Amino acid sequence: MVEILKALLVGLIAGIPVGPILVMVAQRTLCHGRRAGAMVGLGAATGDMLYAAVGLLTLSLVERFVEDHRGLFMLLGGVLIALVGIGMLRRELPVALPPGRKGLSAWTCYLQALGSTLSNPAALALILGLLGVLGVGGEGFDAPAVLLAPAVGAGEALYWLAVVYLLGRFLRLDTRTLGILSRVAGALVCVFALVLMARGIVLTIK
Repeated sequence: MVEILKALLVGLIAGIPVGPILVMVAQRTLCHGRRAGAMVGLGAATGDMLYAAVGLLTLSLVERFVEDHRGLFMLLGGVLIALVGIGMLRRELPVALPPGRKGLSAWTCYLQALGSTLSNPAALALILGLLGVLGVGGEGFDAPAVLLAPAVGAGEALYWLAVVYLLGRFLRLDTRTLGILSRVAGALVCVFALVLMARGIVLTIK
């Protein structure tokens, strides 16, 4: 039981750092509703769950592979995140959505967040670091990776669902403000992507 609780804590902490996923969750929630924001959070949680599974099963192998190809991971991750940001910048918000429509599909939001998480080496490094710091999966742990990895994902999913609830519950914005927010969020995501790509290029050249 202690092992599962520690894995949940890893997931909760993994969602806290401010980055493109937080920006995406906020933008999708405020512009397209709680469901869209929740699916972004679940996509990110799924990505980190997969990283946790890989880390728990083959920690040393993954660390070496990521370290050897860190620049390429950053470059590819930056490109994917930039595409998401550009999409946020270009998307025109309707004055009112037609009945039965919620803008972006839930699965589109989910897959965008999943792809952004899996292509971001910083996410993998954070998960591996938290697993190591809290000793999850180390000696003396009886729980198998098949239980610990989903616990990591569940912990992060709980965090994002709480964020989505708070955003949807306490923030009420008009269409014009939502449009401005969407473009600001897209610009922030693009800036993050450019920084990631620049670091990836520098590391690849070295």
